[in-house]
Amino acid sequence: MGTKIATRLLVPLLAAAALAGGGMHVEPSSAPVMVAGRIAVFGADSEHRRLVRWAYGRYEHAGLTVPPIEVHFHPDTSGCYGHLGSEWNGRVDLCVVIVSEIARDALLHEIGHAWVQHNVTAETREAFMRMRGLTVWNDQDTIWDERAFEHAAETMAWALGHRFLAPGIPDHDPARLTAAFELLTGGLPLPHPGNVRV
Repeated sequence: MGTKIATRLLVPLLAAAALAGGGMHVEPSSAPVMVAGRIAVFGADSEHRRLVRWAYGRYEHAGLTVPPIEVHFHPDTSGCYGHLGSEWNGRVDLCVVIVSEIARDALLHEIGHAWVQHNVTAETREAFMRMRGLTVWNDQDTIWDERAFEHAAETMAWALGHRFLAPGIPDHDPARLTAAFELLTGGLPLPHPGNVRV
């Protein structure tokens, strides 16, 4: 293929990647990279490492200490049980290729699971379930949006994120989510950041 034709094809692809929020990626490192001495990041390129630093900063800015976790990036959803992300016992798996609003929310959500497990008492969990009108904390036989554990993680993502995407749970008006976040954390959501990008 001629250089002019190749360049004409490559420029729109690069522009589309930049508009999607991903930009150009450097190959992922096989060795873990530590973020703030608390988060070991695996399989991440420079944009994904920057995403983790951003998410960590959002928690810290809200006065919430992120527990020690591992974040593993995967090229497809097979590493996340068919989902965009998962968290289990301090291990976060994220299956997003392009850094976007979806990736930001997914990472805040999964870190939210780790934060809630590390910080929220049984008494607060019960109060949260009552507030949200739920009867199940994290029973895998219950559908996703009826589990209080998922409501808690969605609340964390909404309160700390850019709020360009609506939470995937019912009853997600700002007043209810603000009250839920305050119950979980004792604080208020971060101010809406407008069109700030990672």
